[in-house]
Amino acid sequence: MDYKEIVKKIKNKELKNINLFYGTESYIVDSIMKRIKKDLISVDFEALNYQSLEGEQASVDNIINACETLPFMGECRLVIVKNLESFSGKRKNISEEEEKRIIKYFSNIPNTTYLIFTSMEAVDKRKKVFKEIKKYGDIGEFNKLIGSDLYKWVEKRFKEKGKRIELKNIRMLLDGVGYEEKNSPKTLMDLENEISKIVGYVGENEVVKKEDIEALSPKTLENNIFILVECLGSGKIKEALSILNDMVLQGEPIVRITHMIIRQFRYIYQVKLMLAKGYTNMGIGPKLGIQQFVVSKYVKQSKEFTLERLKEILEELANTDKDIKSGKMEPKLAVEIFIVGSKS
Repeated sequence: MDYKEIVKKIKNKELKNINLFYGTESYIVDSIMKRIKKDLISVDFEALNYQSLEGEQASVDNIINACETLPFMGECRLVIVKNLESFSGKRKNISEEEEKRIIKYFSNIPNTTYLIFTSMEAVDKRKKVFKEIKKYGDIGEFNKLIGSDLYKWVEKRFKEKGKRIELKNIRMLLDGVGYEEKNSPKTLMDLENEISKIVGYVGENEVVKKEDIEALSPKTLENNIFILVECLGSGKIKEALSILNDMVLQGEPIVRITHMIIRQFRYIYQVKLMLAKGYTNMGIGPKLGIQQFVVSKYVKQSKEFTLERLKEILEELANTDKDIKSGKMEPKLAVEIFIVGSKS
């Protein structure tokens, strides 16, 4: 189940007595856990009816004893077990016999106890412990938000802080933070921090504008490369050189910058080629393994170059990369020469 289904279950008082919540988006897991805790446990008796155990230290006896303890002055007891290694297959802190014991216990958990396992690591769905939880309870997988869910989350966070923001400016914020980039370590917590900074910056103004985001939003390498290529397409050589210089001053290795420029032009070439063959924007993304909003950017940039020119640029970039790696030319100078000649 995703986070929306879990929230619905909590709201409708349909949460099962045993659950496993896992995934890369720790912010969602933490938010779900806070909501469950608030819904089930009275603040006055939290010390007696709520217990959190770290999986690396928790034994099966600890877990079972915590679950068997009767709630005091409340209807239920909440037991959280974080990062139990049994789910990932490591099982360094739990023996095979102990794993069998906890699995057997799943069918006997008291109605007054809610046992929730959480994991920020990959979970092995083939393991019996996973399958048994699925049999007796619910499993929620919380990875990065995408598409409309992500937009709605950002919009809602601004609204909760008394601000309004247009969709195009949400897109700009997401590009700046780099949350959606492949293999990006950014989480919703990073987005939350950026939103808080922007809200503080706009002060009493109700509407978040493009200028506000530009003033505060961090520029990722990938976003900078997009802007640099846009400058090349429109002939803004001076601006492209300025972006290159900024990236170098920020500590980005010139070899990595070169690799990203090559990658960008390869995608633009592939997109233009596929458009010429009759592919739609929606059909290109799955073929190239890139998200739809990125496809739209490539389509836009591809209009600035002919297929023939893109072939030439890729050849020029290959020579630039070769000159850098062979030591024939100083790296930054080699990229600057490419940029200056890119619109010829």
